Amino acid sequence: MTLALVLVPLALQGAAMLVDEGVFHRRRGLPRWERIGHPLDTLTLVVCLAWLVAVPPGRGALTVYAVLAVFSTLFVTKDEPVHARLCGGGEQWLHAILFVLHPIVLAVLGLVWWTGAHPALLAAQLGLTVGFGAYQAVYWNLLAGRRARTVNNAWYDTLGDRWYEAEDTPIALLRAEASHRNPWIAETLGAAPRAVLDLGCGAGFLANDLAARGHRVTGLDTSAEVLAVARRHDGSRSAEYLVGDACAVPFRDASFDAVCAMDLLEHVAEPHRVVAEAARVLRPGGAFFFHSFNRTWQAHLVVIKGVEWFVKNTPKDLHVIDLFRSPEEVAEMCRRAQLEPITVRGSRPRFRWPLWRMLVTGRVGHDFAFTFSGSTKLGYTGYARKLAAV
Repeated sequence: MTLALVLVPLALQGAAMLVDEGVFHRRRGLPRWERIGHPLDTLTLVVCLAWLVAVPPGRGALTVYAVLAVFSTLFVTKDEPVHARLCGGGEQWLHAILFVLHPIVLAVLGLVWWTGAHPALLAAQLGLTVGFGAYQAVYWNLLAGRRARTVNNAWYDTLGDRWYEAEDTPIALLRAEASHRNPWIAETLGAAPRAVLDLGCGAGFLANDLAARGHRVTGLDTSAEVLAVARRHDGSRSAEYLVGDACAVPFRDASFDAVCAMDLLEHVAEPHRVVAEAARVLRPGGAFFFHSFNRTWQAHLVVIKGVEWFVKNTPKDLHVIDLFRSPEEVAEMCRRAQLEPITVRGSRPRFRWPLWRMLVTGRVGHDFAFTFSGSTKLGYTGYARKLAAV
């Protein structure tokens, strides 16, 4: 048995696992089930290799190895219900390749053991697999959480009226995004006055707009300083602004016709709690509006690095890629909270002169604009409906 025939499937499996771990897992993070399940997957392979290293070839030993190999091949697919909800197409495609390679690698290793060719290879592969399993267990369960960065939410408290005026700050991008989204939200709500709760309302870009259209709006934010700015810019003098936590909303069940969480989900560590609270205070049939950023390399390059590089006075950790969530993840949060996802629309900057001017000057003019897009690779806006009580 030639060494090349052995090394090719091992190398392909190793390369695929490195991409899965180094790209996809780091990009989306791992929930607790996967943090435990992935080291267990590796453990089944360790057991198979340990058997080959410790036990000489024989018919009985071969039967035991075959059982261990079949168990390992089936066991590694156990996370697919989780992956179906959390993984994008590229990651699922890579998993399919790994599932094909897994039994091939086990068969090749078994053949190496049975023929007695290249015995040192089995010991080396066992050492590498044990090391990888130890890395999975230690990094994802002990180190990854400690290294998690948080968003610099305190920066927003320092802006004052620059929320509405400044061009030399990324808050102007948020202002342009609000101008783009607000008419769509208002159109979806309809003309009849609605009771609306704006979670993480900031300086009232959305809340004040909806109040001016005749809706009964309550804005909730953790920052008293920012809410003071919102009140000063409320032309209708009808919006109510309260200090509060979007993860523990101070209102009774079924209090609102609509709840909005615009540019909020990526600013909290547990966005599912925001979605659950939104669902709780919504009346049956009420609408939950949201806007967030996708956890993709494109969003990391444009939304995080691009803003840092090209917009003046961008603070450190304005956004953190680990806190971005995919549209599929947000949809799953909605479903768990008894919200039926209705639509998701991608968004991006308009490719016009104001964009090119910003790249040169670092200033975001009042004519800078966003548009809806067919792609959700950067940011996305959507809404879901509260299901009627059963």
